[in-house]
Amino acid sequence: MARLLIPIAAILASITVLVMGSGLMGTLVSTRLSLEAIDPQFKGLIMSAYYIGLVIGAQQGDWVVRRTGHIRAFAIFAAIATVAVLLLGLHVAVWAWFALRVVIGFCLAGAYLVVESWLNARTENRTRGRVFSIYQFLAYLGLAAGQPLLNLYEPVSTELFMVVAVLFALCLVPVALTRTGMPPDTPAHKRMQLRQVVTVSPLAAIVCVAAGLVSGAAFTLTPVFALRMGLDIAGVSLVMTSLILGGMALQWPIGYFSDRYGRRPLMIVVGGGVALVSLALVAAIGPAPLWAILTLAAVFGGLAFTLYPLSVSHANDVLQPDDFVAVTAALLFLWGLGAVAGPIVGGWAIAWLGGVGLLAYMATIGALVALTAWLLRRDTAEAREPFRTLTRTTAVIHHLDPRALPQAAAEEGTPPQDTNDPPSKGPQGD
Repeated sequence: MARLLIPIAAILASITVLVMGSGLMGTLVSTRLSLEAIDPQFKGLIMSAYYIGLVIGAQQGDWVVRRTGHIRAFAIFAAIATVAVLLLGLHVAVWAWFALRVVIGFCLAGAYLVVESWLNARTENRTRGRVFSIYQFLAYLGLAAGQPLLNLYEPVSTELFMVVAVLFALCLVPVALTRTGMPPDTPAHKRMQLRQVVTVSPLAAIVCVAAGLVSGAAFTLTPVFALRMGLDIAGVSLVMTSLILGGMALQWPIGYFSDRYGRRPLMIVVGGGVALVSLALVAAIGPAPLWAILTLAAVFGGLAFTLYPLSVSHANDVLQPDDFVAVTAALLFLWGLGAVAGPIVGGWAIAWLGGVGLLAYMATIGALVALTAWLLRRDTAEAREPFRTLTRTTAVIHHLDPRALPQAAAEEGTPPQDTNDPPSKGPQGD
């Protein structure tokens, strides 16, 4: 394991610190907006701005890398994100915060692109499965570790924005100290196959948009909901930590059952579960103790955050393996569209119905996912590829995914090697 991690330890440390800052920033901005006299609909617009930048950066950020090189590009992205976060703390203004959030989203997408390019270039085919899993684990761990930092200072002050800026600046240190050379190029850009995904696998496309609608609103508006329900800042950080850790904990069991019983049945279960847990949270607010709310939040995160990897796995089951990277790039784009709309629509729901409006919104999306998965039944049976946990960053991460290994090997002119994660086909049927 040490031989595997040493060449990539610096970049893994950098991305963990960066994601810690990102996790704290999202909760902080949402909490701060809840304490300001701003229309809830504008709050949703500001929160969606990050995902606008993330989508643009995931699609266009590679030109910065090609122009400046990987190390300098990472420094540029981190430096601009640091400045933007500090500017957020100076003054609350709707359109200024909107623009700065777009800039931060673009810069973080660019940083993810650099990291994922590095990992893809430094990883051998036989170790892709382990490196991919470690990267996904650290992404969730960093998000969770950033949440307790919300308790360090009052969110109405500038100190927490400075803490985020410190983390964004510190993520540069491991990269700057490493002696490992950066990869000369990002993986070859493949045009996303949006029309093919929608035509051949409409269920995957719809669930991917729904995953963005749920995730975008959950990450940005849960602090708003928690504050409106009477929780203090410590309670907000605990709810967000439970949400993220639950998302990490349930990835494997849901993936296991989807490999065994099929994606569509699990989409029905997960969508229905999101709806039921959302309704349970409505009933729990007030009379239920905090531990019960945290438990429900963890279950909600565990269900909601598996919708995206379920949709990717379903698309990979029904489309050609050689199209994996292009298809997942299209699904990432669809997820981004949903994530942009999620905070806006969720903000409207809160404006109309109060704090429970967010849960009503989540329950509606979950029920629609379950209904869609039930209605879009396929008559043909396909073999299933192994489920894998996926973060929503850039399309480059899908080059590292072992499911893209045949394509990657073909591009390199070498035969594929064993990944230590054999693609055991599940039983036939959807």
